[in-house]
Amino acid sequence: MLILPSFTLYKESKLTERRIGVFLASTILLFAFLMAQSIIIKNELHGTFGRSIVDMLMASIGIMGVWLFIVAIFLLSMTLLVESSISDFLTFMKPAFTKTKIKEYKGEEEEKSIFEEKKTKSSSKKQTSFSEPKIILNDDTPDENPAIITPLYPENEEPHKPLVRLKSAKKVEILSEVAENTKLLSEIDQGECDKPKDFKLPPLSFLANPPAKAIHVNESEIDQKIQDLLEKLRRFKIEGDVVRTYSGPVVTTFEFKPAPHVKVSRILTLQDDLAMALKAKTIRIQAPIPGKDVVGIEVPNQKIETIYLKEILESEIFKKSSSPLTIALGKDIVGNAFVTDLKKLPHLLIAGTTGSGKSVGINAMLLSLLYRNSPDTLRFLMIDPKMLEFSIYNDIPHLLTPVITKPKQAIIALANMVSEMERRYQIMSRSKTKNIENYNEKAKSIGVEPLPYIVIIIDELADLMMTSGKDVEFYIARLAQMARASGIHIIVATQRPSVDVVTGLIKANLPSRISFKVGQKIDSKVILDAMGADSLLGNGDMLFTPPGTSGLIRLHAPYTSEDEIDRVVEYLKKQRPVVYDESFLKESEEGFSSASGSKDSGELDELFDDAKAIVLNERKSSISYIQRRLNIGYNRAATIVEQLEAMGILSSQNAKGQREIIV
Repeated sequence: MLILPSFTLYKESKLTERRIGVFLASTILLFAFLMAQSIIIKNELHGTFGRSIVDMLMASIGIMGVWLFIVAIFLLSMTLLVESSISDFLTFMKPAFTKTKIKEYKGEEEEKSIFEEKKTKSSSKKQTSFSEPKIILNDDTPDENPAIITPLYPENEEPHKPLVRLKSAKKVEILSEVAENTKLLSEIDQGECDKPKDFKLPPLSFLANPPAKAIHVNESEIDQKIQDLLEKLRRFKIEGDVVRTYSGPVVTTFEFKPAPHVKVSRILTLQDDLAMALKAKTIRIQAPIPGKDVVGIEVPNQKIETIYLKEILESEIFKKSSSPLTIALGKDIVGNAFVTDLKKLPHLLIAGTTGSGKSVGINAMLLSLLYRNSPDTLRFLMIDPKMLEFSIYNDIPHLLTPVITKPKQAIIALANMVSEMERRYQIMSRSKTKNIENYNEKAKSIGVEPLPYIVIIIDELADLMMTSGKDVEFYIARLAQMARASGIHIIVATQRPSVDVVTGLIKANLPSRISFKVGQKIDSKVILDAMGADSLLGNGDMLFTPPGTSGLIRLHAPYTSEDEIDRVVEYLKKQRPVVYDESFLKESEEGFSSASGSKDSGELDELFDDAKAIVLNERKSSISYIQRRLNIGYNRAATIVEQLEAMGILSSQNAKGQREIIV
C-alpha cells in the first residue's frame, strides 16, 4: 500500500501538497487496516505491530473506543484520498508505471492547484485553461508568451465525454462577424432604391473621410486581457474558459463559458472587480448571451477608433437596401456597418444623458435619410423644445414646418398630424389600398401625386411632458398605434428616461429602442427593460433593441461634425426653396377632440355640480375621494374629474399624479 506512493515520490523531484496528501492518506489507511486485522483475527496471524497499538489504546479507551478510533482514521484517510477525482489519483500514480516521464504532465501540478483553488499562480509564464473536461497542456510554447486557450468542444458537438487536448499554436478564435447581427441585416429588403429625377441628392464628398490606416486587432493585447480575466475569475472561485472573442473598433467581447456548477449571478456581481483587473473604465457583462451557453464580457479597447458616417453610407448593406427609410446606426462590436429600416421598426425611442452621443446619433440618422430622399418622398416634422439641436436644419426643403420650439405649437402639430393620419387612411380606403407603398404604386399608374413619408422627430420629450404631459402622451400613443401604414413614423428622444417621462403607454407603443449611456441602472431598466446602458462608454456607444427580439445589440454611432451637416444643409437649400405647410401649426377643433374623453362629449355628468361642490368645499380632488363621496364607479369619477379640469376648476396632473384646485 505504501510502495507505489513511495516510488512515485522518489521519481518525482517536485513535491506538491497533493502528492504529500496522498502519501499521508495511504499511511493512515495502512495503520487502520493493521489495527482492524489484529482485533478480527484471533490466532497468531493477527500481526504484532497492529496488536501492540491496539493493546496500548485498549488500556485507555476500551474496545469500543479502539473501533471508533479505527473508523475515524479510516474516514480521514479516505477524505484525503478522494479530495481529488479518481482520474487525478490515477494520473498521480501513472509515473510509477512508466519508464520515462511524459512531457504533457509537466504542468499538471499548476493545473490541479487551480481546480482545488488552494493557491493562485502569480507568474505569467503559463495560462492554464480549465473547464469541466480535463485539458492537458503542452510545454512547447516559450515561457514569455501567454498561454493559448482552445475551445472546450468542437463546433456543434455535444460534450458527451471529457476531451483531452494538447495546447496548440492556434489562439482563441477571433470572429469577424456576429451571427445575430448578420441575420438581422439579411432581413432588410434589398434592391435598387428609387432615385429622384428632378432633385440631386448630396454627394458623399461632403462627409469627412475616415483615416487611411485603420487600427488593427492587437492580438497580444487580447491574449493579455484573457489571461487577466481568467486570473481574476479564478480568485473568486469561478471556473471556466474563454471560447471565442470579437474585436471591434471600440470594445472587445470575450465569450466566457463557465463550468457547469458556476452560477451566472456570481459573475454579474464581479463587474467592478473585473473592470479594475483589466484596467478598464467600465465593462459590460451580458449573462447569459441569449441563445448561447456563454457569458459575454465586453471590455473597452486601449485605442478606440472613431467611426465616420461616410463609412456606413458607402457600405454594401446601405447601398443594397431598397427602403427609402434606411437609417445608419453605426458599426457593431466587430466593426461591420449596421443599418435598419425605419418602416419595420416602425417607431424609435432614444435615451441618453448629456455627452453620451445621443444628438450625434440622431444627426447621423437624419443625414442618412437626407442622402436617400428628396422632399417629394420624405418630409420632416422636427420638435426641439431646447431650441438648439435642430436649428441647423431650418429651411431645408424637406421640412413640413419650421423647427418647432414651443410646447404649445408642438401639441397643435401633433394633433394635426393625427388628423393627417386619418385623412390618409380615408384616401387609401377609397383607393382600396392597405398601406402607403401600395397607394403610391397605384397613384403612379393613374397619374396621381404620391404621398410622401413623414418622420416626426422629438428631441426632448421631458420638456413636453412637463407642460402638457397628458396630451403629448395621447397623441404619441395614437400615432404609434395607427400611423405605420399611413407612412408616418416617430423618433422620440429624451435625456431623462424616468417613469414620469417615458410612461407605460409610450413604452408599449414604441417597442424599438436605443439607449446611449445613462446615469443610473434604473434608467436603463426603464428604457430597455434590462440593465447595461449605465455601463456604456459614451461618445456614441449604444444598445439597440430591434422589434421582436429579446437581446440587446451593442453598436457605435458614427460621428458627424457641424461642418459636415452645414455642407449638406446648404446644398439642399440651393436645390429647392422650402415650402412650409402652415396648416399643421393652426389650432383646429378636430385635432383636439380626441385628447380627452370629456372634451368631445359636449355634456356634463349629472353629478358634475355635486362633485364641484365637494371639491370646492372640502378642498380634495382625488378620483377615489369623489368616488366614495358620490358612491359611483371609478371610471365615472375619473370622467367627472376630467370635466372639472376642462372647466378650469382643477389643474392637470403633476409628476406625482396630483391635481391642484385652481378656483
